[in-house]
Amino acid sequence: AQSRRPAPLSTFAAAPQLPLMTAATLELELGSVEETELLGAQLAEVVERGDVIFLSGELGAGKTSLSRGFLRRFFADPELEVPSPSYLICLSYADDGPDGSPAGATADDAGGAKVAVSGRTLRPRGRARLPGVRVLHLDPYRLPEGRVAGLVDLQSAFETSVCLVEWPQRLGPQLCT
Repeated sequence: AQSRRPAPLSTFAAAPQLPLMTAATLELELGSVEETELLGAQLAEVVERGDVIFLSGELGAGKTSLSRGFLRRFFADPELEVPSPSYLICLSYADDGPDGSPAGATADDAGGAKVAVSGRTLRPRGRARLPGVRVLHLDPYRLPEGRVAGLVDLQSAFETSVCLVEWPQRLGPQLCT
């Protein structure tokens, strides 16, 4: 089997439009899918509620592979199936909240805020590193620029969840500058 070296992958850890947040840019060239998944797992160990990770790179660069490593570690579920959200636009991953209630697609988050999410909510078998914190995996590649905001309340999501956003430039210039 012939091995193809992944294209460089860029991650941006913070949402620019929210107050008191700073954006950090990291550009890496990783040699394998395993290294890409490991980087995702390492990021899962340090994120907090409200963190947004923008993943940019060409098709096949490893954005979904990084997300797979992230989600498997965040939810302590090494067998978790992590499909690309390309067709559903947004996949929501949630365990039960700290009080045992499901932290689903319209569940109350910190402060009683509700985050409206179109797409599908998946329930990993493991427990989240941050119980009750949902992870949203978004891919607005197929949508016209700026249209994902009609499907997901981005401001609320960026404040109350952890977000992995593939193709962040499709969010529109107001969110990615």
